[in-house]
Amino acid sequence: MSVELRDPPATLPTAPRTFYEQLRQMLDVVRPTRIDPDKVSVAFDDDGLEISLVHTDREDWVIWATVGEDEAIVGTAWAHEHFSAPSVGVVEQRAWTTQMVDFIAEILRGEIEIETAFRGDTPVAVKHFNRDEHGHRSLLGRTGFLVPGRLFVWRPKRTETEQVSFL
Repeated sequence: MSVELRDPPATLPTAPRTFYEQLRQMLDVVRPTRIDPDKVSVAFDDDGLEISLVHTDREDWVIWATVGEDEAIVGTAWAHEHFSAPSVGVVEQRAWTTQMVDFIAEILRGEIEIETAFRGDTPVAVKHFNRDEHGHRSLLGRTGFLVPGRLFVWRPKRTETEQVSFL
């Protein structure tokens, strides 16, 4: 079963349109079965698009993207990646829109590990990783949250690592 995404409007700018078409093609190839079709959300406007793909069994696992003409953010759970168009005159090895779609494909296949640090029940930081062909873990990004829980050093600190597949 493939995820059906509606056609974009004719007014959608070039980069968001390219991302969206590549995303639709990737979804046809990867064919994730754990996306809830009733909770897929796509919104278009004159500047770009926003999309969310919700896991069927874990509503807290949502892959989301906000894509504009020059920059975008793609994420899931607490982890996210920023993407931007290259500067004028810079040639990319892989188009930035393709890099976004590849990141989403890695999430769908369960290849991204999300490591969340908590103080008590409060998330205070997150790191996300992928693994290379030899199984070595590579840090992709980290985010710290400015929450009061960061200051509660007397609370026990624990770390949870999750990897959820949408296949």
